[in-house]
Amino acid sequence: MTEVTFTKRLDDPPKAETQIYALAAPGATPKALLQLAKGFGLESRRAVQAQDPVKLTYTAGQHVLTLFRASGAVRYQDQTRWQIDDGKSNLEISDAEASKLALEHVTKRELASPKELTLLKVSRLTVGDGNVDAKRGNERIVDVGVAFQRTIDGVPVDGPGGKLIVYLDQKRELTGFDRIWRLTKGVQAKVPELRSPKEAEADMVRYWRRQNPARIEVYDMRFGYFERGFDETQRVLQPAYVMLLSLMSTNERFSMKTAHVFPAATNAVGTIMPPAKKAVPQPPRG
Repeated sequence: MTEVTFTKRLDDPPKAETQIYALAAPGATPKALLQLAKGFGLESRRAVQAQDPVKLTYTAGQHVLTLFRASGAVRYQDQTRWQIDDGKSNLEISDAEASKLALEHVTKRELASPKELTLLKVSRLTVGDGNVDAKRGNERIVDVGVAFQRTIDGVPVDGPGGKLIVYLDQKRELTGFDRIWRLTKGVQAKVPELRSPKEAEADMVRYWRRQNPARIEVYDMRFGYFERGFDETQRVLQPAYVMLLSLMSTNERFSMKTAHVFPAATNAVGTIMPPAKKAVPQPPRG
């Protein structure tokens, strides 16, 4: 019998007014990509456009702009400066200054509405310098990534989507960004009531017990709109309970971190998790 433990859980549905939003089609076309390039000042007669089943790419010199087919997500990188170490610079910058500069770039390039942005975290890319003879070393910061989380009517957007990450180099200039920010095209349905978090917990247990782990540990449980990642299609944006968990084998020799997402509205549209898979019995070793 699988043991289930909770480090964190929600006792009651949050007191939040939510909607189920219809999402616009991704619109990932060569024409849309060219318009993005023009808007970002990257238009060039020497630019090269390429496409594959996952994405469309516009390359103008060192500038690479990518548009993902499934989601409409956008990625930009200046490949001569994005997360590049010049061998000497050390970007000493506070979280407050980094987030302020990133927000200025977001506003200037109209990457997202400032009203929907909440600072998620500031991360730093460090490199180490060492002197073997002197037996000492030091670290330098060569890049800062400022991650913003999307909010809708004060409710956070959870999942791999609903994120905008802005990258700054040693000169505090924009070197790239990742934006997974699907456009809504209106309210598909109002949410009359939210399900209990206990329903989400029960669904999680039923789902993951089919994998036959020895133990399931839920170490975080959150509520918000759920948005998928770069390569995933999505038709609606709806509220959900998101549980972060670890699946552990006997004696915890093996463990795997994963997430379980349960639609929270009583009038939810479909399911969010893929069909559960049965564990495959392993033959005895002899």
